[in-house]
Amino acid sequence: MVVTDGEHVSAALLLDPEALLLCGLMWAGQGHRGSDRVCAVLAGADFYDPHHGRLFELIAKRRAVGQSTDPASLRSALAAQGSAAALPHRTAESILLDLATLGVRGEQVLSYADQVLGASYRRQYQAMAAALVHAGETAPENELFRIMIEHGKAQRAAWNRRQALREPAPGDQ
Repeated sequence: MVVTDGEHVSAALLLDPEALLLCGLMWAGQGHRGSDRVCAVLAGADFYDPHHGRLFELIAKRRAVGQSTDPASLRSALAAQGSAAALPHRTAESILLDLATLGVRGEQVLSYADQVLGASYRRQYQAMAAALVHAGETAPENELFRIMIEHGKAQRAAWNRRQALREPAPGDQ
C-alpha cells in the first residue's frame, strides 16, 4: 500500500505494532478468541503510546461485556463520557480514523500483540536495570538484595505473561 500526501493514514503507522494491533481489535468482532485472549493478557501500560494504551483499555473493557469495538462505537462511547473520556474528542477522532484504515485482519492480532508485549517487556527490563543502578548507588547496603528480588519478581511476572500469550490456548491446536 502506497500512502500519498492526500491520504489520512500516516505511513509510519504501517510499521507500528501498537497501531496495527488496535486496528485488528477494532475489526475482529465479538467472539474472536484471539482478540479475547489478547484483551485478557495485555494491559494499557504495555503500550508505549499512552493514547494507544487508553484506547486498548476501552476496547478490552467493551469486549469483556460484549459491546461493539468498531471505530464508530468506540467514538460514540468516548463521546458519551464527555470530559471524563480517556481521550479528548478531537484526539480520539484522529486516532480512530488513522487506526481504522490500516486494514488489519483478525488473524493477525496475536502476532501484533506479541510484538507489543515484547517491546513492553524490554522497556520494563530497561527500567529495572536503571532502577537497580540507582539502588546500587543510593540504597543502604542491607536493602540491596531485597530490592533486586522485588525487581526480579516483577520481571518474572512480565515474562510469564509474555509466555502465556505465546502458548496455544486450549482448543487452538
